[in-house]
Amino acid sequence: MEEKDREIWIGENRLLLGEDNILFETVFVNIDEKMAIAMGAASHKIQSTVEGKVNVPIDINKAGKPSPEARKIAKKRMEDEGIGKVAITGMNPVARVIASFIMGALTKADMQFFKIKDEALAWLKGESS
Repeated sequence: MEEKDREIWIGENRLLLGEDNILFETVFVNIDEKMAIAMGAASHKIQSTVEGKVNVPIDINKAGKPSPEARKIAKKRMEDEGIGKVAITGMNPVARVIASFIMGALTKADMQFFKIKDEALAWLKGESS
């Protein structure tokens, strides 16, 4: 797969397919409904290029506040059968509160918060509990 097929930018937000079916998401701005839909489409496009599920570390360190519609779209996307574990990293208190509301509404059990990216990646790869 070519590099350009592994990376998609939606505005300032980035999705990158790394090794071991890890789909890195970095969120830099407030997410509205239109952007959430575009990010979901980009995620599906990348997911369709791999066998099995993707594990998703989401960096919210520079994230803003998502709209209520964007939160609903994110919840639905995280419950997609093509998504395995989801690790949310970041210390942004507003983003963490909002992400915790999304996590609380999910039926998916494989979602956790981490302070640093290395811990999240270890968990996604099954190297920690």
